[in-house]
Amino acid sequence: MRIEITKQLVIKALSLSASIEDEMTFAAGQYPAKFTPEGKIEIVQAAGGKASLSFSQFRERLSIGDFVLIEA
Repeated sequence: MRIEITKQLVIKALSLSASIEDEMTFAAGQYPAKFTPEGKIEIVQAAGGKASLSFSQFRERLSIGDFVLIEA
């Protein structure tokens, strides 16, 4: 799945290089995303971070226009 983030967002994410959860900046642009076995949606950042959102959080961000679903 691919999504587009329409404006720069600060999202709590896991740094893959340091294995630390912290707030990371996701610039506007397209990102790969996938469903996890835990029922969350994971957005992967090329800089080595990934944000996990619950389905309701993801749906809320879609409805207010922060995210646009490009490809499912």
